[in-house]
Amino acid sequence: MVRNKKNNVSMCGVFLHIPRSLMENETEERMETIMKRTAILFGILALCLTVSAPASAAEKGWNLRVFAAGFDPSLDETELNDDGSEVNITATSDLGFGASIEYQFTNLLGLEVGYQKGTPEIELSTEVEGYGEFSTAAPMSTSVITVEMDFHLTPKSPTIDLYLGAGMAMMSYGNVHFNISELEQTLDLRIQDNTAWTAKAGIDISFGKNSAWGAAASLRYIDAKLKVNNLEESATEFVTFDFGLTNFTVGIVFSF
Repeated sequence: MVRNKKNNVSMCGVFLHIPRSLMENETEERMETIMKRTAILFGILALCLTVSAPASAAEKGWNLRVFAAGFDPSLDETELNDDGSEVNITATSDLGFGASIEYQFTNLLGLEVGYQKGTPEIELSTEVEGYGEFSTAAPMSTSVITVEMDFHLTPKSPTIDLYLGAGMAMMSYGNVHFNISELEQTLDLRIQDNTAWTAKAGIDISFGKNSAWGAAASLRYIDAKLKVNNLEESATEFVTFDFGLTNFTVGIVFSF
């Protein structure tokens, strides 16, 4: 870490220590989150089975989707710096790309594996004595691999395929480098890869009654976390932030 030689203000110290109160509260919050996730997943499963049980048989096969992918993180945290000042930590939205392949092994159920790539920016902002309000941002490479079970609700329809899904996401992040030239500082953060729950709703609309091509769209929530460590210090513990992603996709589907 390089500190400001003029006023000795550091924006880096916030990532070096984990407050004990944060660690104690995190366990309770995580248990509440797990219970909510479980209730949501069972609710989705019950709804899918109820709606689709009377439906007639439909063709099985593969669904290949290619799409633009929007990433809208919920990151909005406030932490204390070394000098007692507050540092606000937020993230910007980004538009990336992705693709998925689903094998629909019954008229109701399919297994889908997907990949998405985006680069939202992480932004730090604070009040610096003698300088005023200051902010800096840096891109964070974000890759998402999803494995989800899809429940198709409209197997009778020849043109519209409405489905719900739930599963897991493998989150992979690149390191984040801040070059804060105004304060003569640099900050390099390591972001630990992790897994998250997902829940989604999607729709495919065929371009014609017998067409294998169609438009595809989906809306997904990924209950992601950011586990952050400072690369330039000897810190061995990670600070955890909520990075819940609202993820939308718009593209095309090819069924075969």
